[in-house]
Amino acid sequence: MPKKLTEEEQRTAIKLARELANALPAQHRSGASGIASGLVRLRMERIPAGKVQEVFNRYGAGRDALEAVAATGLLTDAGENAYHIQIDGELLAAQGEKNGAAHAGSGPADTGEKNAGAVKAGNRGSSAPAGSSNVSTGSGNAPAKEPAAHSAPHASLPAAGKTSASRPEQNAATSPAQPSAPAKEPGAPANPLRGPRRKPRPLGRASVIRKQTPELTEIRRRIIDLDPRLWINGYLLSTPDVFVDYEPELTALSAALDRRPAIGDGTLTMRELSYRIFGDEKFLAIESEGRKLLRFMGVADMVRCRTVHKTDLLNFIPRHRRRPRLVLSENLDPWTNMRDALFLGERKRILGKRVDGVVFGNGHLALGSRQLTDLASTLDAESVRVYYWGDLDRAGLEILAKVAQEAQPDAAVPLTVEPFAPAYHLMLKRAMKRFPDPLDNKPTDQTEDFEPGLALLEPLLKKKEAAYLRAALEGARLIPQEIITAADL
Repeated sequence: MPKKLTEEEQRTAIKLARELANALPAQHRSGASGIASGLVRLRMERIPAGKVQEVFNRYGAGRDALEAVAATGLLTDAGENAYHIQIDGELLAAQGEKNGAAHAGSGPADTGEKNAGAVKAGNRGSSAPAGSSNVSTGSGNAPAKEPAAHSAPHASLPAAGKTSASRPEQNAATSPAQPSAPAKEPGAPANPLRGPRRKPRPLGRASVIRKQTPELTEIRRRIIDLDPRLWINGYLLSTPDVFVDYEPELTALSAALDRRPAIGDGTLTMRELSYRIFGDEKFLAIESEGRKLLRFMGVADMVRCRTVHKTDLLNFIPRHRRRPRLVLSENLDPWTNMRDALFLGERKRILGKRVDGVVFGNGHLALGSRQLTDLASTLDAESVRVYYWGDLDRAGLEILAKVAQEAQPDAAVPLTVEPFAPAYHLMLKRAMKRFPDPLDNKPTDQTEDFEPGLALLEPLLKKKEAAYLRAALEGARLIPQEIITAADL
């Protein structure tokens, strides 16, 4: 694990990020803070060109970006295929040596004072989040308005001021901060929603906190330990109560961003990516608090996911079969993934089972009005077998039970319904690995009767799987379909 930046190095990284944001081509400016942090962490006077290029590549900036920065004079030739980095006429290496000396001589007693300086050092520029003007001028005691999105990574940091009439710092100081360990793999954090943690406050009610206390200094220190791109525009530093509310999610997001130019690589859908990182498939939904948080931090444009377009085509059955086997999916993303596997991949099996077509149930819309019977009547089939696949929660199992009631095994065209067992096996395997305690899965407020649906599914499960699922259902927990992605099919 790389050594943490000292307070002086943090200030240096902020300065360098601003210079890089002006020097980099427009398409690479979102990586300015990450590149700056990477260069400062090298702590070298003469940085080999290969190491510099490696840092640039890590954040999606290639040789052209490096040459553009060198042309501005920020990078200067140090001879023997190496670079010097100059900030305000001072070599980066000289500042790095000072940082090492300062760090060696620092102790717990002066941490708060230096952290306060680190925050104040960034209070330059003109694009701070809404409410930061109050911090600098000392005017206004109303709660901060929702800040506008900041796409520029060189936005200024709000200083820590002196007073706050609304005293929201008491909430931050007394709220139980719950740090979580860094994820072993991107997006596999400890459950951010488990335990006594209270529901986060709406972001629109977050107030700018200007007072400096030992507790707030410690919170701001933890903020600065995150990936610089999450705090460099100053929003989190000026609203530490937001960090306290969302520390597990922010820690998971920082781990997902580590040494990467974006949030995701574009292969997962929004809901799949959201579950992969946060354990909540709806955290990044449009107009959700999670999406607002990314916007306020200025990183919303860094999300890379695969778009799932809604369609009126509720079923995809590429070939006529006398005895077709169809998978009925509760949610859109898994339906799209299966459709693409059959259509684009020309697959004949999904999760090892022969599948001839897929149907989008759209939640409860698959129920009633003889929809399955009517569909079966259009297929010119001798019999139709439907495999149902939905969320593993009370509502999902209720739908399974009701869909099973639509079965007509004795009709002229027999229609049978059963759970899509391989998908449920894989969902439980993934959930048990991610959250060994079933109550770590996402809580819901569902009260539906899950017993009829569980009675259909339980005989198909292993004993450990069945016990885990029952505990999750009794605790009203959710294992979403999106825990399985297109790559798993």
